[in-house]
Amino acid sequence: MKTFGKALLIFLNVCFLLTGLISGQPVIFEAQRLKNGLNIYYQKEADLKITTIFFFFPGGQRLEPENKAGLSYLATRLMAEIPDEDKLSELVAAGVNLSAGSRADFSFIQLDCLSPSLEKALKIISSSLRDPIFSGPRIEAVKKSLLSEAGKESCRLIDSAKICLRQQLFPDSPYSFSLFGTESSLKTISKKDITKFYEKIFQPDNLSLVIISDLEKETINSLIIKYFSGIKKPTRRLELTAIAREVPALSAGTRLNCDHYQGPSGAAVIVGYVFPGSVSEIYPQAYLIEKIIGEGPGSALWHLRQESTLAYNLNSQLEVIGKKVILVAYLETESRLASSALESLKAVFNRLSQNGFEVHEIETGKLLARSSYLRESFSRDTRINRLALFLANNLPVDFYNQFLQTIDTLPPSALNNLVRSTFRPEAAVEIVVAKD
Repeated sequence: MKTFGKALLIFLNVCFLLTGLISGQPVIFEAQRLKNGLNIYYQKEADLKITTIFFFFPGGQRLEPENKAGLSYLATRLMAEIPDEDKLSELVAAGVNLSAGSRADFSFIQLDCLSPSLEKALKIISSSLRDPIFSGPRIEAVKKSLLSEAGKESCRLIDSAKICLRQQLFPDSPYSFSLFGTESSLKTISKKDITKFYEKIFQPDNLSLVIISDLEKETINSLIIKYFSGIKKPTRRLELTAIAREVPALSAGTRLNCDHYQGPSGAAVIVGYVFPGSVSEIYPQAYLIEKIIGEGPGSALWHLRQESTLAYNLNSQLEVIGKKVILVAYLETESRLASSALESLKAVFNRLSQNGFEVHEIETGKLLARSSYLRESFSRDTRINRLALFLANNLPVDFYNQFLQTIDTLPPSALNNLVRSTFRPEAAVEIVVAKD
């Protein structure tokens, strides 16, 4: 870690040049609740004449009943289908793009279009959302698509290893499966299952819209009220804790040899740690820690690639699943190096659990975290998905809006206390994928 400051400062000089170009990007969302009960999170981006609307449904994979893995992704994809071919052609001609999917704790439908085409797009899409067609042929077509995605996922080292990490941390829960489901689970999902899922999530008290546009907020609101006023209010508020399957206690401190991977030869090694505490308390500190540990040259992990040549791909990232913040450190290497790579990876965290970070490392890390946050925020998708992650964990919009200020004010002592309590050797979850 002695070289962290020098190497990272060189890296930051490049980052700041980029950040200077993007510092004008919007970073604040305005929150409001419309008369029909819909929650709106609006951000104006005047320079780009494109509107993005992100239909956010909390719950996601967590809502899947036993033996129904993939239901959330399947249902949400079907909700975004436009059954009328003429209307679909209109959307394509107007440059409208629709995407849909699911995450651990939320699902979404995303609309991107040229702003002058927004009303036409909302008219068509709102009609399909209010009255989706869950026909047998459509269901089977999407199931085939999900199986294809699951097959691709099983041929990617890191993605396969992450699934095994979730299996270890959340056994016997919806989180332990691929978001795309499995061949056996998709076979059990019926039209009735899909309809029930749709009825649970498509209601005003559950649906939120995250919107980025050059159009004025009042213009957007009037269109939303016009085309979504017909959403029926629920007889009772959706309680995710009542619907979701119980997530068992986290399991840590064990090593799992993963058999999910079906791809070519190679190895992936993962070490995972669960931060203690609530998302609101832990996430800003965890974000800063993750940047210091795995963000490019000079980071705590970089020597495993640059000096030890143990990996051709390594990184760290945060996962927020089931109200838990998890640090995932991973590397890809050759099968013969898997054991030594795992020991070297664990050694980095063992040192941190003993020594923590020096004050100058934390202060330099704050600069890196700010630069990375602003650089990441250049992407609309990143801004939207970060807010969605916070909303899925019941955090207010101000948590997003004040995130950089929170990072700046984190005390080094609190950060090091978290590092020492999290990276204890016995708390590590180790995943190894190796195929000759």
